[in-house]
Amino acid sequence: MGKTIANATVAALRTVEEYNTPILPVKKPDGKTYQLVQDLRAINRIVEDLHPVVANPYTLLTSLKETYEWFTVLDLKDAFFCLTLAPESRNFFAFEWENPDSGRKTQLTWTVLPQGFKNSPTIFGNQLAKELEVWERPPGNGTLLQYVDDILIATEKEEECKEWTVSLLNFLGLSGYRVSLQKVQILKKEVIYLGFVISKGQRQLGNDRKEAICRTPELTTVKELRTFLGMTGWCQLWIYNYGLLVKPLYKLLKNSQTQLTWTDEAKRAFKELKLELMRAPALGLPDITKPFWLFSYERQGVALGILAQRLGPYKRAVAYFSKQLDEVSKGWPGCLRAVAAVVLIIQEARKFTLGQKMVVHTSHAVTSVLEQKGGHWLSPSRFLKYQAVLMEQDDIEIVTSAVINPASFLSNKQEMKTVVHDRIETIETVYTSRPDLKDEPLEEADHTWYTDGSSFVKNGVRMAGYAVTTTDQVVEAKSLPKGTSAQRTEIVALVRALELAKGLRVNIWTDSRYAFGVVHAHGAIWKERGLLTAQGKGIKHADIILRLLEAVQLPSAVAIMHCKGHQKGNTDREVGNKLADYEARQAAEQGDPLEEKWSGPFQVLLTTYTAVKLEKHAAWIHYSRIKKAPTGPWKSQPTGPTSVRLTRN
Repeated sequence: MGKTIANATVAALRTVEEYNTPILPVKKPDGKTYQLVQDLRAINRIVEDLHPVVANPYTLLTSLKETYEWFTVLDLKDAFFCLTLAPESRNFFAFEWENPDSGRKTQLTWTVLPQGFKNSPTIFGNQLAKELEVWERPPGNGTLLQYVDDILIATEKEEECKEWTVSLLNFLGLSGYRVSLQKVQILKKEVIYLGFVISKGQRQLGNDRKEAICRTPELTTVKELRTFLGMTGWCQLWIYNYGLLVKPLYKLLKNSQTQLTWTDEAKRAFKELKLELMRAPALGLPDITKPFWLFSYERQGVALGILAQRLGPYKRAVAYFSKQLDEVSKGWPGCLRAVAAVVLIIQEARKFTLGQKMVVHTSHAVTSVLEQKGGHWLSPSRFLKYQAVLMEQDDIEIVTSAVINPASFLSNKQEMKTVVHDRIETIETVYTSRPDLKDEPLEEADHTWYTDGSSFVKNGVRMAGYAVTTTDQVVEAKSLPKGTSAQRTEIVALVRALELAKGLRVNIWTDSRYAFGVVHAHGAIWKERGLLTAQGKGIKHADIILRLLEAVQLPSAVAIMHCKGHQKGNTDREVGNKLADYEARQAAEQGDPLEEKWSGPFQVLLTTYTAVKLEKHAAWIHYSRIKKAPTGPWKSQPTGPTSVRLTRN
C-alpha cells in the first residue's frame, strides 16, 4: 500500500461520509508484489458510460503489412496515474486506509485517474492518442498501434525500428509517462502484443492465453461457463467451425439456471474446443494491397467462413468467421440460409479487407436464389439489405462452385463446376404447399378467378366479407362474422376458390402478399413445425391455414399468382381484381343473415364524452348514432279497491 501511494498521488480527507469503497491487495502473477484493487462497482453503477473511442482489438492488426519484420512493444507503467483527477470528482473514489506503523485509520482518495473505474481506459486511451498525434515519426516505412496503454512499433528494417523506438521513448518521457522495464520488448522479430504472437506476415495466439483456457477444469456454474465462452470467443478467429463447436455449450446455458447439468454432447464440445485451441494455426496478416478470397457456407444455423490471401501456390487463412443466424433466417430453406450466411460473412470480412477486391466462393447460386425467391420469404427491408451487399458493391465477386471442403479451398484444389442441383426447383418442390403449384398462369385452364377479402369498421362494428369472381361474374360472395381481420378474409377467399375448383385446372389471382406467401412458402414449413413460428410461438389463423393447405390439394392443377390491388387499368387482371374487391365489400356490408338485427330500446351501461356502451351490444356507439328511446302511453293497473298503478315505457 505504501509503495502504491508513493507511486501515485492520494489526498487525505477529513470526512467523506457519502462515499467509501473497499480496497484490497491482490498478489500479482510474479508471486512477490501486490496490486491494489479498489471495488468501485457501486460507483460504476451510478456513473454514465462514455462511448469507448478506442481501437477495436478484433481488427487492430489489419494495418500491419506483411513486410514489417522488426517490432517493439512498450507497456506504460501505472499509466492511469499520469492523468490528474478533477477536484470535484475525487470524493467518489474515497477509501479507508490503516497505517501499519501507527495503526491510525485515515480516509484517502485519489487525485489521479483511479484503476477499477469503468471509464478510466477510455479516458486514458483518448488522451494518449491525442498526445501521440503530436509525435513526429522518424523517416522510414513503419506504423504505430496503440490500445489503451499498450503500444506496438512495426518497421521493415532493424535500424528504422531502433530510431522509432528511441524517438518514442524520449517523447513519452518528456510527456510524463514511464515504461515498464519488465514488460518492454525492444527490437524483436517476434513479440507478444495483446496476447497475440506477432511476427513477419503472421499472427498467432500466445501460449499463455491458450494454456489458461485449456487448463480450465469442468465448470459447475452458469457464470463460470459464460466466462469460459468469453475467453474462447476472443480466440474464435483462429478456430475453424467455432460456432458449431460452442453450440452445445450455449444450449447448456439456455437449459440451466445457476448450476450446470452437463450432457454428453456438451462434454464432448468442451473437450473438442480445447483441442482445437491448442491446434490453432498461425494466421496471415491481411494485406490490403492484394485481393482476398472468401469461402462461405452454412451449417446447422451457423454462418461459417474463411478469409484468405495468396501465399505462393496456396491460399493462407487470414481469419475464420462464425456467426449465428437469427431465429427468422434459421427457419428458411437451406438455399436461403446460405444467402443469409454469405451476407453475414461478407460483412465480417469487410472489417479486414477495407474495401479491397474480394472473391466470394459459395456452393449456392445466392444471387439467383435471392432474386427469384427472396421476395417470398424476406421482408422488404431485409431483401434490400441483402441485395445491397451481394449485388451493388464493386468489391464483391460471387463465384459459384461445388467446393464443400475448406481444406481443398485453401490448397487451391477446388473444382469450379456448376452446382449439383437446381436451387430454385428445390425450394419450389420442398417448401410449397404442393409440388406442382405454380406462380405463373396455367395454359388451357378451366377457369381464371380473382379473390379478395374486405374488412372495415362501420358504425363502430368491424364488417367482413370475401368474394370469388371472374372478370364479369360473381362466383361466390358472402359475409363473414363481425370482427374478422383483413388477413383472415384474404385466406378465406383463397380457400373457397380452391374448394370450388375441386378437380379442375384453375388460375387464381390474389392481391394479398400474406395469402400468397402462406400458400407458396410459409404454410408447408409451418405445418411441419406444428403451426409454430421460428421463435416457437403459435401462428395466427392456424385453423384457416390448415384448411388452406388441404384445399390447395383439391384442384387437378392450380396456379396462384399475386397482383397489385386497387389499380386503374383495363386489363383482365385489373378488371377482375376490382370486381372481387367491390363484391367483397358489398358482401361485408350485408352482414350475417343469421345475425339478429338491431332492435331496442337498450339500457345505457357506460358513457364517455362521445360514445355510449349499450346492453346486449358489443361495440361502443358514437353519440351521433343514438337517440333517446320514445316514451309510450300511460298504462293503468288496479292495485286495490281505491288504488291504481300508472306505468309508461
